Amino acid sequence: MRQEVTSKVTSQHSSARSVLRGVGRVAIWTVLALLLVRGVLVEPAGEVPTPPPDAASGTDQKTSSFAVGFARAYLSNPGGEALAPFLAEGVRIGSGRPPQGVGLVAQAEVSETEELGGGRAILTVACELRDSRTLYLAVPIVRSEAGEVAALGAPSIVADPGGAGIDSEERPQPLSGPDSGAIEALAAKFLSAYIASSEAADLAYFLTAGTEVQPLGGAFDLAAISGIEQLGSGEGARREVLVAARLADPGSGATYPVVYRLELVRRDRWYVRAIEGTVP
Repeated sequence: MRQEVTSKVTSQHSSARSVLRGVGRVAIWTVLALLLVRGVLVEPAGEVPTPPPDAASGTDQKTSSFAVGFARAYLSNPGGEALAPFLAEGVRIGSGRPPQGVGLVAQAEVSETEELGGGRAILTVACELRDSRTLYLAVPIVRSEAGEVAALGAPSIVADPGGAGIDSEERPQPLSGPDSGAIEALAAKFLSAYIASSEAADLAYFLTAGTEVQPLGGAFDLAAISGIEQLGSGEGARREVLVAARLADPGSGATYPVVYRLELVRRDRWYVRAIEGTVP
C-alpha cells in the first residue's frame, strides 16, 4: 500500500515537473521573442554609434601638435624659409634673427583655443624657455576638410593666454580716411607702451573705459613697427587694424616678426577697445 502511494506521489511530481518544464520553455521563448523584437526596434544604450571626430575641433591632437611645432620653429628660427613648411599657400611673413644657442624652448603646450569658424582658430601655445621664462604665442591656423593644418601668418607674443589672429577672408588694406594719421599714431604709441610697461594702469590712457590689458612688462624690446593696415575698407568710428612689428629678445639676442590685431573706436578721440583676445 505504501509503495502504491509513493508511486502515485512520484507520478504526480513527474507530471508537475513536466508541466513546469513546459511553462518554463514557453516563458523563455516569450522573453527571447520580446528581446529580439526590442533589439530590432530599440538600439541598446551602450551601443549608440560614436560620432566621427570633428575636423574643426580646436583640441584635436593633430592641430595641437601643429601649433606646438610651429611655435617651437618660430622661436628657434623666425626666418621665412624655416617657417615656410608651416604656412598656408600664399602666406608670407617677415624674417627675424634666430637666438644665440640651441634649444631655446624646453617644452610647449596649447593652453587655449579660440574657434573663429570656417576651419579657422587661434591656438595659444605656452612655451617654457630654458632660461625659466614662459612665452605665450597666439598662433592663427586654418584647417581643411581633409584635416590638414596651416598657419595663416605670424603669431603674436601675448602677455597671457588669449586669442589673436587675422581673418583670412579679409585682406588688409592701407589706412583710409582723414583719421589715418591719428589711428597710426595711436597704434604705434599703444604698442610701444604695451611691450615696455609692467603695470596695466600704464595703458589706461589708450583704452576705452572698462577695458584692461596686461602688458608684456619689458620682456621684449620694440625693435620696429613695419606697417599698420586696416581690415575692411570702411572709414567709420570703428576700425580693426593690424600692426606688424619686430620684437627683440634681450636675453637671447633674437628678433621676432609679430602681428597684433587692434580693435579701435572713436569717441572724443581714438581708443583701443581690444587687442588680440581681450574682452572689453
